[in-house]
Amino acid sequence: INLSSKHTIWGKDYFHLLSIRSKMPKLKISCSIILTVLAASRSTLAFQQSAPQPMTLRLAESRIDEASVDDDAVALFLSRRAVVGGAISLAATTLLGRTAMAAPAVLERPQTNQKTLIGEGKPLALNVKLSVLPEKRKAWLEQIRDNQKLTRKDEALQFSISEDVKTPSTFYLHQQYANEAAYRAHLDSPHARRYNEFLEVEKPFAAEPVSYFFSPLEEGPDWAVKKKRSVPKTAYCVTVNLYPKPAVREDFLDVIRANKKGTDTTEALALQYTFGESASQPGTFHFHEEYRGKEDGKQGFDAHAGSPHFAGWMKFVDTDPFVKPPEVYFSKIIEG
Repeated sequence: INLSSKHTIWGKDYFHLLSIRSKMPKLKISCSIILTVLAASRSTLAFQQSAPQPMTLRLAESRIDEASVDDDAVALFLSRRAVVGGAISLAATTLLGRTAMAAPAVLERPQTNQKTLIGEGKPLALNVKLSVLPEKRKAWLEQIRDNQKLTRKDEALQFSISEDVKTPSTFYLHQQYANEAAYRAHLDSPHARRYNEFLEVEKPFAAEPVSYFFSPLEEGPDWAVKKKRSVPKTAYCVTVNLYPKPAVREDFLDVIRANKKGTDTTEALALQYTFGESASQPGTFHFHEEYRGKEDGKQGFDAHAGSPHFAGWMKFVDTDPFVKPPEVYFSKIIEG
């Protein structure tokens, strides 16, 4: 969708979207969602009338899988003041912030103009969100599992694959490497090249994958030399993107550190709590969490959500600390 000419969004002139909605009723993305965000979240788009900038949305980038945004995620991670229309607002914010949040990395590769992703010697983590065409699901799973198996053996500290609990064929990858050199060695491996060739030929994705690179924080000096993470047969995963306001950055980090410490040291059902700051968007933070227990691990997450340290997090959330609402996705590990 090219919102240009008379349909360009400039400042308060977003009402042009009303005419777009009436002329194209079959659009999968309701313009009403965009209107809701524009009207209620000025900070999300930061429109400036004095220096208008046309906004272009590509349909391939703008498909919203509303079912993949869980209502529980909104209840747990957003303050009441930050919610505009519950999951609909969250999905719309995901759409409108997508280009600014992360550089899409097709074939898992970093941008070619980046000399380094996270800095020399730092551990590297990677979250990827993928939407696979139903007819390509079986073939893609065979390829990614082959890539996963060999990557675990020779290069990565961790390589997990999980599927969204509400949206079939929406997958999340989480990978960890001792450093950037290990990640780049993975990219040059025969199995990674084989996987990339499959992607180029078969084109299995319904939308362009989105990747988030970050260096894990608060893991201790020996994190990268520890043995590789165990591989659970099943686990309940939480993938989160957070956007704290610059003014509350240190308070945010204090609360997150306390949350991680409490999760790592007091929760028997917590398998992992990994977080770090975006390599390309300072001030943006990415998370990967895993829990075990009944209901494929949901028991562990429920225990986490009822913990004292999570209560401290919710107290912080109630202060309206975010530039835009968090994005929270629930998924389950798939193995074998």
